[in-house]
Amino acid sequence: MGDALAVATTGAVRIRNDVPPRFRPPAPPRHFVGRDAELARIRPGVTLVHGPAGAGKTALALKWLRERGSGNQLCVDLATGDLGALLRAFGLEPDPQDESAVFRSLVTRRQFTLLLDGADSAEQVTPLLPASGTVLVTSRKKLGIGQAQEIEVEPPADDERLRHLLDLSYVELPERQARLYRLCAWQPGAFGVPVAAAIAGEPECDVEDALDDLVEKSLLTEVGDYAFRFHDLVRAHARTKR
Repeated sequence: MGDALAVATTGAVRIRNDVPPRFRPPAPPRHFVGRDAELARIRPGVTLVHGPAGAGKTALALKWLRERGSGNQLCVDLATGDLGALLRAFGLEPDPQDESAVFRSLVTRRQFTLLLDGADSAEQVTPLLPASGTVLVTSRKKLGIGQAQEIEVEPPADDERLRHLLDLSYVELPERQARLYRLCAWQPGAFGVPVAAAIAGEPECDVEDALDDLVEKSLLTEVGDYAFRFHDLVRAHARTKR
């Protein structure tokens, strides 16, 4: 079948060889520090990284993927809940009832190293797990995934050092980006370009460029089609700025 994946409802469909940009793991935050012991514990198989909001779970997973992961890597933000959009980005059009099975087949065939970010329950994660390979799952909870090793992440103890690193990133921002960084931090959850433009009172095209710059500087994470979200620690930092 080559690169074709058999899908019961659509037949054999060609799979693109590249990972669509919005499903590639973003770079880890520039302010990531420490966690050497936790990084060393991640092994092939399924690893659940859990801990409270702001503990750095996603940052830890992204750091491991960037420095120690191998092969093609796929990042799924479970908070968006749109598995169909991911499959369509690979040229697949399965029936909604078959999406989990088609996703597992895609990951297995392509041998992706997989990040499932922001899981709420074992029931959400288990149908997506491939039969083999490396999968990182982040969650605020201990999910009780049978085959997973668990790594608990506590909030960083050296808050002063972290604030200092964020301050260094902030002072390098041009005024438009710095203003968006401050204003959008008060928006809960993910937000899109239109919302950011309304908050800032600026044209969407200018705001989109500025948001992309914040993503480039690892102060903001892109989580979908022109949708963005702050890491909890970064949001807390941004809200202290005036």
